[in-house]
Amino acid sequence: MAIRGMKTVTHSFVGLLQWGDYLSEGFTQTPDADANHYDFVVVGGGSAGCVVAARLSENPMHRVLLLEAGGNPHPLSIVPLTGSLLHNHPSADWQYATVPLNNSQFPLGDRKLPWPRGKMLGGCSSINYMVYMRGNPKDYDEWANKTCDPRWSYTNVEKYFKKMEDYHGSFNNHENFHSTNGPVTVEPIKYAPGLKNLLQAVKETGYRVRDLNAYQKEGFSPLEVMQKRGRRMSSYTSYIEPILKRKNLKILRYAHVTKIHLDSKLKATGVSFVRNGRTSYVTAKKEVIISAGTINSAQLLLLSGIGPQEHLRSVGIKPLVELPVGKNLQDHVMSHIGPIILNDTSTSFMPFRDLSLKSLVDYYSRGSGPLTSPMGMISVGVTSTSTSAGWPNILYIIGSMGVTYGSGEMADDVYRTGNHFTQLSNTFIGQAAHTAFVALGKPKSRGIIELRDKNPFSKPLIDPKYYSDEGNQDMLDMIEGYETIVKLYEKSDSLGRKLGARIVEIPSCAKYGFKTKAYYECAIRTPILHMFHPVGSCAMGKIGDADSVVDSQLRVIGTKGLRVIDASIMPTITNANTYAPTILIGEVGADLIKSSYVRNLMK
Repeated sequence: MAIRGMKTVTHSFVGLLQWGDYLSEGFTQTPDADANHYDFVVVGGGSAGCVVAARLSENPMHRVLLLEAGGNPHPLSIVPLTGSLLHNHPSADWQYATVPLNNSQFPLGDRKLPWPRGKMLGGCSSINYMVYMRGNPKDYDEWANKTCDPRWSYTNVEKYFKKMEDYHGSFNNHENFHSTNGPVTVEPIKYAPGLKNLLQAVKETGYRVRDLNAYQKEGFSPLEVMQKRGRRMSSYTSYIEPILKRKNLKILRYAHVTKIHLDSKLKATGVSFVRNGRTSYVTAKKEVIISAGTINSAQLLLLSGIGPQEHLRSVGIKPLVELPVGKNLQDHVMSHIGPIILNDTSTSFMPFRDLSLKSLVDYYSRGSGPLTSPMGMISVGVTSTSTSAGWPNILYIIGSMGVTYGSGEMADDVYRTGNHFTQLSNTFIGQAAHTAFVALGKPKSRGIIELRDKNPFSKPLIDPKYYSDEGNQDMLDMIEGYETIVKLYEKSDSLGRKLGARIVEIPSCAKYGFKTKAYYECAIRTPILHMFHPVGSCAMGKIGDADSVVDSQLRVIGTKGLRVIDASIMPTITNANTYAPTILIGEVGADLIKSSYVRNLMK
C-alpha cells in the first residue's frame, strides 16, 4: 500500500506540473494562415519525429511544422531513476493495453498487458530506459533483402549510427565503430553495483565481454546509455532543444492529429488535428510525414482510409488504399527471472540505503550516483540459441536492484500482475539480489493492431499474439535463454559459489518440477511480460508484397506525398533495444526526403 500511496502522490505531482505546461502553451498559437506555409508537416514528436523535424529544418528554405499530442518532457523524465514513474500517467503515457492475452492455462494468463508509450516531446525516448544498442548487422541486411534496396544494409546504415553518436562509452578505443560528433551522447552506466562480479561470471560461463555496438556477436557488455553527465538524452533533448529558435521550425504541442487528408489522386494534402477542443486543418505543400509510433501511426493511417478494406468497412470508414496496416506487429516478449538472491549487499542497489542527500549531490554536481541508474540496470547481453547460430536471438538485461520494501509491489503496478511479484519478494526483503530480463530478440510470432471504432480518441485494439508461432519455436528459444541465466548465476564461481546466487522458485510452477523445461515454460508464461519495443505495423518492403505498407523510401504505397518514418516501418525487429534503431530510421528517412527534392530540382 505504501508504494501505491507514493505512486498516487507522484502522479498528482506529475499532473500538476503537466497542467501548468498545458496552460503555458498559449492556445492563441495556431498554424499560419497561409495554407501553403508549411512544406512538411511531421506528425509526432517522438523518437523518430524529433529527428525528422530537426534534419528537414536544417534547410532554411523548408518550412516545417511538428505536431505533438503531448507537451514538454516532464521534469521527472530527465532523471534516469525517476523516468519510469511516468508510466501509466495520463499526461505522459498513452496508457495503451493489449486485448486479454490468450494464456488462460497459466496464472495471470488472461490479463491485459500494459503497453506504455510516451505522450510528450521525445515520445518513448522521454520515459524509456535509455539503453543504447544498435542490433545485429544481419538485422539490417535482412531489411535490405526484404526491400531489395541496399541502402538499408548494415554497411550503408552504419554511418548513420556514427552520425547520431557522441560516444563516450566503455569502448572508446573502438574508433572504427564510433564517433564523437553526433547529437546523442552515449555514456557507460555510472552506478553499477555487482557489475564486476557479473562480468567475471560471464567469462567463466564461456561468453566474451565485448562491445555489442561494434559488429555485434554473442557476448555481454556493461550497460551503455543515452545520457549526458547522468541526464537523459531523449530525441527531444538531443535534436530539438538546441534548435528551438530556428525560425523555419514550428512546434505545436497538445495537437492530436485525427486524420490525413488525401485528394482525388491520393496525394496527401494535409492533416486535421484537435487542440484545446478545437479542430484545425493544416496543409503540407510537399509532404506529410507520420512519425507517431508503432501504435499511433497505424491507427492514423486506418482512420484515414488506408488499410485492410474489410476491417475499415466494419468500423464505418471508407477505404481509399488497400494495405496491410496494423499487421506484422512484433515485440520483444520478455520473462522476468528473479529475484536472484545473493549473499553480499554490496553487489546490489538498495534504494533505502543508497538514496540519500549525498546521492543528490553526486547527481547534480558530477552526474553520477544511483539517480543516474535506469532502475538498477547494469549490463546487457545477446546469445544465440541452437536454431540461430551466428545471429543472436536472445536479449538479456541484468539489473542489480536488491529486494526492498515495496519493490515487488512496484513491479506489480508497472506490469499489472496482481500481487505476483509482491508475493515472490516479501520473504526476501532486505536481501541482495539481481534480476535477469530475458527477451526473445527475433520472434517469429506476429500480432495485429486494429481500430476499436472510427472515433480517433478511442484506443485501438492491440493483439501481440505472443508465442503463437507454428512449431512453438519462440517458446523453445526462450527456454534456452532461461537456462543460460541459470548457468550464469548458479553454476559460475563468481556468482554461484562466492555469492551463493539462487533463483527464487515460482510457487504456482512448482508442480512441474523446479528447473525442468516444463517449469521454465510455466515461469516464462507466469506472467508474460515485454520490453516495450513494438514495431512493424507499417512494414517496409517491396511494392506488392503481402506485408508491405511503405516502400524502401518509406513512402506509403499507393499514395503521394505521404511517408511513415518511425519504428513501425521495421519489416523485422532488431535483436536488441529499439531506441537507437528508431533514431537511425529518422536519420535515414530525413536524408531520403532531402535527396528526393534535390533530384527534383536537378530535373
